[in-house]
Amino acid sequence: MLAVSRTNRGLVRKNNEDSVLVRIPDLFAIADGMGGSEAGEIASFEAVRRLQKLTIEEQTDEEVLLSLQTKIEKINEQIWKMANQQPDKKGMGTTLTAVYIKNTEKAFVAHVGDSRIYLLQDGNLKQVSSDHSYVAELVRQKQLTPMEAENSDQKHMILRAVGAEPTVQVDTFEFLLTGVQKLLLCSDGLSNMVPKENIEEILK
Repeated sequence: MLAVSRTNRGLVRKNNEDSVLVRIPDLFAIADGMGGSEAGEIASFEAVRRLQKLTIEEQTDEEVLLSLQTKIEKINEQIWKMANQQPDKKGMGTTLTAVYIKNTEKAFVAHVGDSRIYLLQDGNLKQVSSDHSYVAELVRQKQLTPMEAENSDQKHMILRAVGAEPTVQVDTFEFLLTGVQKLLLCSDGLSNMVPKENIEEILK
C-alpha cells in the first residue's frame, strides 16, 4: 500500500480547516472544519486526533461498523461540549469521513457531512459516499438535477456535521475492495473545484 495525503488552505480563508488521518495500514479519514475564525480547524483536528485512538483489530464486521459509529457519536459529543464551553468556538463543527481497511478484501466506512470517498475500480471512478448537503437532498428528491446542483450557490450548506448538534446521525457501510486500484478521500475543496472527469484522469 502507498498512502499519500495533502491539504491546501485555498484562496478564500486565512486558515486551513482540513485535517487528515493516515494510520497505515488500516485507518484513514478526512475532516473539513467549519464555524468561527479559528474554530473550524480545531473541530477537524480534534475529530481526527480522537478517531486515531480507535482499536478494532479483532472485531467482527458488525462490531467494526458499530465501533466506528459509536466512536464518532462520542467525538460529536466531545466537540459539542467544547464548542459550548468556549464562546469563540460556538457553532464549530466538522465533516468526518473515515475508512477502515480490515484486510485486502473489505473496507468499512463511517461518514458525516459532504466530504467524499471515491474508488478507482476497474478503471472507472465512482463515488461511494452520499453527501449530507442541502442540494444533494434536493437531487435525491428529484427537485434538482445533478447539473443544477453542481452550479447551485447553496451547495456548501451541509445538513450534518460532527459537533454542530448534541447528537449526530452517522452513515456506516462496507464495500468490497475487489478490482479497486485506488481510494480517494477528499473534502469539498477538491470535489467542488475539480470536475469528476479530471479527478478520474489524474488518479489513472
